[in-house]
Amino acid sequence: MTEPPSRFDRVRGLREVLTATGAGIYLTTHQAGPWPAETLAAVHESDDMELRVGRVGPDRTEDLAQREREARAVVAAVIGASPERMLLTHGAAEAARLIALEVLTAGEGRRVVLTPGLERSVASAIRDVADVAAAPVEVVDDVAALRGDAALVALAHVDADGRLADVRAVADAVHAGGGRLALDVGRSVGAMPLDVDELGADFVFADTHRWLLGPEALAFLWVTPDVTEETPEWLRQACAPFGRGQLLALARSVGWLLMYVELPWAIARTVALADALYESLAEIAGVKVLAPADAHGPIVALRVEGWDAATVADELGRAVFAMVDVDVEADVIRASVGAWNRETELERFTQRLAELAAHTPETLPRRPSLTVLSGPLDPESEA
Repeated sequence: MTEPPSRFDRVRGLREVLTATGAGIYLTTHQAGPWPAETLAAVHESDDMELRVGRVGPDRTEDLAQREREARAVVAAVIGASPERMLLTHGAAEAARLIALEVLTAGEGRRVVLTPGLERSVASAIRDVADVAAAPVEVVDDVAALRGDAALVALAHVDADGRLADVRAVADAVHAGGGRLALDVGRSVGAMPLDVDELGADFVFADTHRWLLGPEALAFLWVTPDVTEETPEWLRQACAPFGRGQLLALARSVGWLLMYVELPWAIARTVALADALYESLAEIAGVKVLAPADAHGPIVALRVEGWDAATVADELGRAVFAMVDVDVEADVIRASVGAWNRETELERFTQRLAELAAHTPETLPRRPSLTVLSGPLDPESEA
């Protein structure tokens, strides 16, 4: 009987395929996940074939259709959905625009509610459709105060600062008023357990380039059967076409996560690492973590007392090669974890933040800068 791989071997195997994780402490998956080497190789092979034989031929249309079915099927498996209910779109903003068109074309004056945490492009796309449909738009700062009389409510499952929404409670309120809930799971899919039936939303959509490790400018959109028995054909037509490389990349990356990595294991590890990082940072005097302890996702947003975010990020990059997201406008540092992160990496990251919080920029002892001579920085052999 073959022994299952140890946790250390699994993490090592992940990092060998996700080469970028060796270039530093990769804490920016909420912006874009690392690119799997085998996905890139498959795309290069596809591009080379198209270079040699062209992008036409009697089988071209069927080949693209098959690639699209494969991509839809693997994404559907991630969220427990039927592939027939799944669409691919050119980004989350396009998905949001199509949702708004589907809901708001029934008549004028139907109210739209935008909630905190939506990406600007998503909120803008919905606003554009609402303007054309003469639908008033309201921004609700407190989701708990949501009135259930809107035609469409758009909600982020996890906002940019890592706060986790109570989707079921929002869905119940929206449905009680006869409305529809559009849920953006871009900051949670692939990092947290998700099941569309349990969420209760009418539309679930997300970009695929974060924890799903897919290509940029490609998203999925799931439509509940409660909206329509069959997915409207106009939606499919509005989303097409897609490049062969894009479809292949999405299917290969998500398929790799499902079959080789074993996605339930990867999600469980991501959740555990996110909890551990949150708890470690919340205990540091002088560090303020923005999301509540009982409702946070895989993103940790923080401020360090006496420091501006840009200077903190610079110190983290120079001292421990931590790659983080800097929001200068909000003066916030954001870090997110994936199954490929090592516990020792997060310890170094946390220790450096503790050092910064214990000093000011003027009193911090300066360390010599590290220089990488060649190759990725990945000196550790254990997870």
